[in-house]
Amino acid sequence: MNNLTKRTTRHEEIRKMVLAAILIAIIVLMTFIPEIGYITIGLVPITIIHIPVIVGGILLGRKYGLILGFVFGLGSMTKSFMEYTVNAPFTNPLLSVVPRSFVGLIASDIYALFTKVIHREKLAVPLALGTVTFIHSLIVLPLLYWVWKSGFFFFTEEFIFALDKKLFPFIWGTFVANSLFEIALAILIGTPLVIVLEILKKNQK
Repeated sequence: MNNLTKRTTRHEEIRKMVLAAILIAIIVLMTFIPEIGYITIGLVPITIIHIPVIVGGILLGRKYGLILGFVFGLGSMTKSFMEYTVNAPFTNPLLSVVPRSFVGLIASDIYALFTKVIHREKLAVPLALGTVTFIHSLIVLPLLYWVWKSGFFFFTEEFIFALDKKLFPFIWGTFVANSLFEIALAILIGTPLVIVLEILKKNQK
């Protein structure tokens, strides 16, 4: 590897680190400032924090996607300890951290798969955003049920929602509906972000 190649590789890695740092800061702000990271329509807020995770995973690759997902999950778990009366199940890292880390990890692979299959990057972006968001919901919802039903989380006594036949189906339905909104928002917000950042990256090169 010659000096020019080494320098180019180093600059590319620095660029990735800077963008990852910016996305981490955005994720932290969105996590702890509800007005930024959540849209409240019904009982369960709709989150958009997954968007910078998936965007970062697509643009920066598996390693940084995993880091961004972990930050998202860690923030979610930390916030659940602060708001344990309503978010107690998310004090379990199997529910709050693991799924978010996983979707960050696979975002670039899903994007690469769609790019390979349809050969159109601009169409692959929204498909990847929607698919990864769907996978996130597909993992979180069953895990939520299991954690909730088993009581395998902190503050079980203080948690105000009981798993009964009337309340849980309503909340479950709300989560499912919110997941559809989250998929739509990921596509609408994430697609132009990825495209613009890709153009900026190419112009810099």
